[in-house]
Amino acid sequence: MKFFVLGGSSLIGIEFIKKSKNEGHQVFSTYNKSNLISNNQSTIKFCYPDDFKKIKEIIFTEKPDVIINFIGITNLEYCENNKEEVYKLNVDFPKKISEISDEINSKFVHISSDNVFSGKKGNYKEEDKTDPINYYGYTKSISEKEVLRYQNNIIIRTAAVYDLKFKSNFLDFLFQKLLKNEKIQVYNDIKSTPILIDDLVRILLEIIEQNKSGIYHIAGNECFSKFEFAKEITKKMGFSEKLLISVSQKMKKQKIVRPENSSLNNDKIKETIKTKFSSLSENIEKIKENLK
Repeated sequence: MKFFVLGGSSLIGIEFIKKSKNEGHQVFSTYNKSNLISNNQSTIKFCYPDDFKKIKEIIFTEKPDVIINFIGITNLEYCENNKEEVYKLNVDFPKKISEISDEINSKFVHISSDNVFSGKKGNYKEEDKTDPINYYGYTKSISEKEVLRYQNNIIIRTAAVYDLKFKSNFLDFLFQKLLKNEKIQVYNDIKSTPILIDDLVRILLEIIEQNKSGIYHIAGNECFSKFEFAKEITKKMGFSEKLLISVSQKMKKQKIVRPENSSLNNDKIKETIKTKFSSLSENIEKIKENLK
């Protein structure tokens, strides 16, 4: 298959491109500020909306089988303070790409988030009604509706993606603090279903290759609070758990509202794919091997 990856220099984008090429797929992609895919001549610098015409021309010329969108503004605070800009990138952009994809009969895959839910109940299924409580989640819920106007498309909801090399923001922050023997405040009342990026990419490819459509939750089997997640890593990596300070987002009186339990139910995806989900315990062992 021929893939056009929008946001190929993102954490997930880089891994998806590597995996796709290893499986024999043809891939070309975009990047914004930095091309992190070395020696890749199939990578195009792209900034929305300035370069949209260029991207549109490429899509009509290349006619990819699948267009995958990893582009979006995810910082919750930035989203609240820059609503017009965020709406354009998180909603208008995927809406326009959906329209173009439909014109050339391509499948469009759009990455969404557990933030489309309020977090009042947790264990959310694909068919549960979205009820976001922050602006980021609102833009994602609107973009989902726009993308699903076309029956061939896929929405992937995921959460708390982490990797084995501490490239993800939270793990990098945690590890740097632990190395310096500094104390870290971690929320005990924000729960999600973290997933290893390797699992996410493998499952995403499997869904695409099966020509699926609709909404799928690609999330881990285990639900953790941020504090529980950090504690498990800290303990098994041999650092002192005393460095972790358990705090509530209510105590800190954050301006940005985060879902308390946005855990995603992954039963549907497990019935669809052959890939098995790895556990956090297994992945920490892999992290330790990578750091040797």
